[in-house]
Amino acid sequence: MFEPIAKNIFRWGTIDGESGIMMYSHLLLKDGKAVLIDPLAMPRLNQMIKILGVPEAVIMTNYPHLRGSPLISRQLNIPLFFPDITEVDEDEALINIFIDLYNMNHGQQYKESTNLPLGIRAYVIPGRREMALEFNDYLIVGDSAYGINEKLNFYPTGIWPDDTGSKARVTSDALNPLIRKTGARGLLSGHMEDIPSGLQELI
Repeated sequence: MFEPIAKNIFRWGTIDGESGIMMYSHLLLKDGKAVLIDPLAMPRLNQMIKILGVPEAVIMTNYPHLRGSPLISRQLNIPLFFPDITEVDEDEALINIFIDLYNMNHGQQYKESTNLPLGIRAYVIPGRREMALEFNDYLIVGDSAYGINEKLNFYPTGIWPDDTGSKARVTSDALNPLIRKTGARGLLSGHMEDIPSGLQELI
């Protein structure tokens, strides 16, 4: 089930039945503890996680990546972290409905200043309504970027209309400064391919 990406980093995935796009989740390990990023619920997942490490937390990079996060955090009795709506410029009323609808009241919102498990650091991606997560030498994103044939690609933000109703356009300007700032050598993405090394040379 788990595909090794780098030391202490694994991923698993499935095809989105509506869009046909591959979706991926990541498991991070440190000191025998495991954190799940945007986890997809799969048969026997919880048992497989425990083989690798003690489950510590579930972290969502953005709200559309709800996936199995609330369910898995409840089943494993571990904290659920989702982005602070004020930091990612989400609609508070809509997110409160979302939290109630998907039974996420046991979770907590996190900011850039939040101390996340395993020493993970969070960064707002400008214009994306998404958090990037830094773990060791890797930057983890949900939708902002992905690899194809060892090349870095950026998602357009058509799913996030701006205030005028037109579709906003995201370029590398949203993520490249963060890649440089963190010095990340690899990218883990919620879609397509991960970039296990050489990230700095791709920007």
